[in-house]
Amino acid sequence: MRRLRSARTTGGSYTNCWDTARLWEELGPPIGPRCCPYSGQPISAAMIFDGSCDIDHVLPYSRTLDDGFANRTLCLKAFNRQKTNKTPWEVWGNTPQWEVIAANLKNLPPNKAWRFAPDAMERFEGENDFTERALKDTQYLARIARTYLDALYDGGDRRRHVYVVPGRMTEMLRRHWGLNSCLPDRDGAVKAKNRTDHRHHAIDAAVVAAIDHGLIMRISKAAGRDEEGGKGAEDIARSTPAPWDGFRADIKAQLDKIIVSHRADHGRIDRDGRKSGRDSTTGQLHNDTAYGIVDDQTVVSRTPLLSLKPGDIALTTSGKNIRDAQLQKLLFLATKGKEGKTLEAALQEFAAQPGPYQGIRHVRLIESLQSSARVAIPDAAGVPFKAYKSDSNYCYEIWRMPDGKPKAQVITTFEAHTDSTRRPHPAAKRLLRVFKRDMVIVERDGVPMVCYVQKLDVANGLYLAPHTEANADARNRDKTDSFRFLQMAAGTLIKAKIRRVYVDEIGRLRDPGPAR
Repeated sequence: MRRLRSARTTGGSYTNCWDTARLWEELGPPIGPRCCPYSGQPISAAMIFDGSCDIDHVLPYSRTLDDGFANRTLCLKAFNRQKTNKTPWEVWGNTPQWEVIAANLKNLPPNKAWRFAPDAMERFEGENDFTERALKDTQYLARIARTYLDALYDGGDRRRHVYVVPGRMTEMLRRHWGLNSCLPDRDGAVKAKNRTDHRHHAIDAAVVAAIDHGLIMRISKAAGRDEEGGKGAEDIARSTPAPWDGFRADIKAQLDKIIVSHRADHGRIDRDGRKSGRDSTTGQLHNDTAYGIVDDQTVVSRTPLLSLKPGDIALTTSGKNIRDAQLQKLLFLATKGKEGKTLEAALQEFAAQPGPYQGIRHVRLIESLQSSARVAIPDAAGVPFKAYKSDSNYCYEIWRMPDGKPKAQVITTFEAHTDSTRRPHPAAKRLLRVFKRDMVIVERDGVPMVCYVQKLDVANGLYLAPHTEANADARNRDKTDSFRFLQMAAGTLIKAKIRRVYVDEIGRLRDPGPAR
């Protein structure tokens, strides 16, 4: 183990050494011999480094292309030579040696032990070798797509024109052709696949396009030869040349030109259908809670006592508060420090105590809700008597007021489905209207930046993400991720010459230029 710790400082492969140690530890209990899974002979820690052992693929790599940790084991080199490119059962099944192998399986993890079974290859994916499996991939979506595309050919030439490239093969080639480094993450690190950049799909497409049936055959045969010679999966991948000289540089140049197209959903407002009572909404018009109106800033709602949360009971100046101040103080004292089932039990005990609140089942909560964010319901006299909270925003607008200053407003989904229109001033001119996922250009230090709209807010403006960024919302909320939205209010957006742009399915950009 000391040699493992010193591997990094001596120039060795720390990862490979550590993987070898993990495989060795799987061969037996902490106290007792760790044995070769094929021979049953003990393997000492010193034998890991003296050339006595090999890392072998339990199910042959040439037939599965599976280089995962669950398909690897540590064994004696001599028995790896006997195994060649066969499964353990194919070599030693129905022989006296199999009793030794079966007795040692109890020491292996379940995700590795099943690979020693007689039907292991059938369980893996139901094919006899990697080439056939590539042609008849059993994964559902790939099978459906292949069947659909096969319908383009009448089968008269009795040849298969459509085949599926397994993901393991794509990963192997993109890594050894140096394509992962084309898209480092925001911190400059090179990952196996940078899934935070939408353009990783383009790299996969380029690799798949470079793989033909002949390449699949060559890799399969090379895997078989190298497995017999004791070489590993990395040697096979490393020996596969790129499709042409300068392949990586050409792919990098094309990646730099790509503009990712984001599909914006503007919904559908059927004004003709509305007249006949068959309108359809673009989203939820409002949330389900009905509020009583206290004033222009405050509303009240009724909730079951046992549904209260610690935040509802806490004595605060913001958020929800119990309208009865005396009740809130007593509940706070009765439930202080309690959560979950203990909180519910404390509330039940409070309601059972003699006093003015005995038998209480509901409480009234007050909270801030501005009139501009409400969906008001008027009575017969036209006076609002209850309201709902607007659940979603339809679009974001910037208007130029008569004094030349910009003013932002958000149209809610409820407003969009009414016949009323709203403008901040009769003489105001609309400069911009954008929806979620719309693509825009903003200029920063004179450099145009293509982004898409992730979020819109009347007070904080637009939340933008560069067009290449994936999983933007989750990453923005992740405190450990360096990515953050570009937040810009109306005035800043106008100074940045924001405009909505249009990107078609193949990445062609149409820019109408800044608003005038």
